[in-house]
Amino acid sequence: MKKNILIVGGTSGVGLALARHYVSDGHTVCVTGRHDPQLQGAQYERFDISADSTLLLKDIDELLKRFQEINTLIYCAGYRQRGHIDDLSDADILQMMNTGLSAPTLLVQRLKNKLKSPLKVMLITSSSQYTAREYEPVYCAVKAGLAMLGESLVKDMAIGKVLVAAPAGINTPFWEGSDEDTSTMLDAKWVSDAVVELSSGAFKYKYAKILRNPARVEIQETLDGDLNPI
Repeated sequence: MKKNILIVGGTSGVGLALARHYVSDGHTVCVTGRHDPQLQGAQYERFDISADSTLLLKDIDELLKRFQEINTLIYCAGYRQRGHIDDLSDADILQMMNTGLSAPTLLVQRLKNKLKSPLKVMLITSSSQYTAREYEPVYCAVKAGLAMLGESLVKDMAIGKVLVAAPAGINTPFWEGSDEDTSTMLDAKWVSDAVVELSSGAFKYKYAKILRNPARVEIQETLDGDLNPI
């Protein structure tokens, strides 16, 4: 069955690689971000998540007017932020919270009851959801929160499949301007292929780590429709 797929953060990196896959597979795809990737066959909508929560609510509602009948939400949006907690401005912290947790939560809230079939949710988090880092306090917090959002949504039987995929560092434009060594990071296309494979088949919930050195996928938990381990 062909689906209408919304990929938030789909204009670069893993999100763009996923968009290319689903477009080539015949699905109707909308990608959001700050820059149009000029992906033939996909709809682009600018969606720049800011620290202003009132603006975020407005932008989400406008986005869902422009791309409707969504069957699958893929959330890949990222926002690079480093520093001790007191190095971060109020706006830095609010933007991270909106990007990492408020936006996906609000999207699921609005989409859940608009569909004829249960919503499929794919949340691309990070190894930061389970590894605390000194210079990423808010980033780690929202990634952990996003993972817990996914695990909690599973208990709602009106929600369809939920996949939480937590990749380690990926070599994408996310790191531009930083001093991070990207030479050993995961390839975005490889991660995308792993996510597609993880999302296939029958399950209610799946949580997987996508690790590097060597690149590999470790499925941590899989539940069936009755929330029994598979």
